[in-house]
Amino acid sequence: MSRDFFKIGEVAEMLNTTVRTIRYYEEEGLLVPHRTDGGTRLYSEHHIDRLRAILHLAENSFPLDVIGLIGNTRQNCATGDEGSKKLTAILDSSISDIEGKITDLKALKSELIAARKLVARCKGCSNEPSSKGCPECPINKSLTKIEALNLIWE
Repeated sequence: MSRDFFKIGEVAEMLNTTVRTIRYYEEEGLLVPHRTDGGTRLYSEHHIDRLRAILHLAENSFPLDVIGLIGNTRQNCATGDEGSKKLTAILDSSISDIEGKITDLKALKSELIAARKLVARCKGCSNEPSSKGCPECPINKSLTKIEALNLIWE
């Protein structure tokens, strides 16, 4: 048996989030629940599905302004054609941003793999792990090539 509406605490528990997060998304205009005369927020299945989508995008580092554009553009258009054009532009821009982040993350992954290989070469080393204690250390020689090593080495 399905219910028509759920209270905010129930929705938070269903979606493994917090009441504060849901209220924040409401404050940002991403979600507009029904309200009782007493002010209690009530959420339909549609609200829950929308919130699930918002959480999914937010958890994947989508900016809230972009989430808002995706969620609110179509309803502000006069025709499906207008909505399609505007949303396509927003989605294309988001896809381009994701592709850039993927490229950056792949480069970072390669850098961390290289750092891990160098750090592994220190296994069994009895020198002090510093540029003074081990001036010939391969880590010391790679600081300008692998940025992450600057967190590891002094």
